[in-house]
Amino acid sequence: MSNLSLLRLQAGSAALKHFQRHGLNMQDFGYLLAASGGPKWLVLTGLDAYLCQQHLPTMAGIHGLGTSAGAFRLACYAQDHPHQAITQFAKNYIATTYSSPRPKMRERDQSVKAILDDILLGKEQQIINNPYMRPHWISAQCQGLGRLPGQWSQATNLGLSYLFNCAGRRQLRHLYTRACFRPANSQLWLKDPYQLPTQYYPMQQDNLYTSLLASGTIPLFSPLRQNIKGAPGGHLDGGIVDYHFDLQLQGADKSLILYPHFTDQPRAGWFDKHLARPPSATSYDRTLLLTPGKAFMARLKNNRIPERNDFRAYDDNTRIKAWTKATDLSRYLADELDQILHTQDIGRIEPLMLS
Repeated sequence: MSNLSLLRLQAGSAALKHFQRHGLNMQDFGYLLAASGGPKWLVLTGLDAYLCQQHLPTMAGIHGLGTSAGAFRLACYAQDHPHQAITQFAKNYIATTYSSPRPKMRERDQSVKAILDDILLGKEQQIINNPYMRPHWISAQCQGLGRLPGQWSQATNLGLSYLFNCAGRRQLRHLYTRACFRPANSQLWLKDPYQLPTQYYPMQQDNLYTSLLASGTIPLFSPLRQNIKGAPGGHLDGGIVDYHFDLQLQGADKSLILYPHFTDQPRAGWFDKHLARPPSATSYDRTLLLTPGKAFMARLKNNRIPERNDFRAYDDNTRIKAWTKATDLSRYLADELDQILHTQDIGRIEPLMLS
């Protein structure tokens, strides 16, 4: 990769062999991943808008899988005017302000709902029945103590989650079940190498809002979601169990996975963020990972992508300018991808190294 390149492309072994033999073509992808990460997703706005505007029809029937902010992005992808939806989502996200650097839970929760209202209300049938994007999103369905409302029980459950995860990701099955909401035209099945249980629920008009809200319900940031029709139990942010994913995807007609992501070091769950525990290579064997490169990062404020702590690190004007700049620069990522697709410069694709 050139030091001047803003976009980095990495591919798992099977995906790289496919591109070397058949070229890089958007219609060959059967899955699209969209990760958690709060405002980090803003550096992907340009790629999202480009894919929605230029390639979504050629990827007809693609299965999208997302958590938290990634799930919100997929809800934009699955609309009649996805380019417009993803652009407006970014604007609304950037414009979010609070009355203090540490707002109360009610104020934070209302800000999330305001963003979701704009994405979703009146567009439910478009999302459920979209011919191009089949969206799926995940929430963490709590077991035992985690089902109880209140900050004490939730804080205790998070502490237990940290300890259980340190003992091994497989141990999270004692605390959570993965709840996957999927539309009627889905063939998606998830194979978890750590055997975390997955429960599938139909995505319907009467649970679309609450299930999407649950997928983005950050613990201690918003209240536990307990009233999702057809999905009993308390639900929290899907990133708890599937932050950047460590899953084998099955069911689509085409096996390749497209993953626009904000980091080249994915971690399976939220509690893996600070652990030297990469996802299993088999989960990424068929994946093309698109991430900002070092030259892109060098152009951002403080050489880093937007993050939730920016609400405390900066005043609103400074934060909004920094986030807007990151969003504007993301268009260059799309420009580079477009050029690579036109020139078929497969040499730009590196072997994916998980670490």
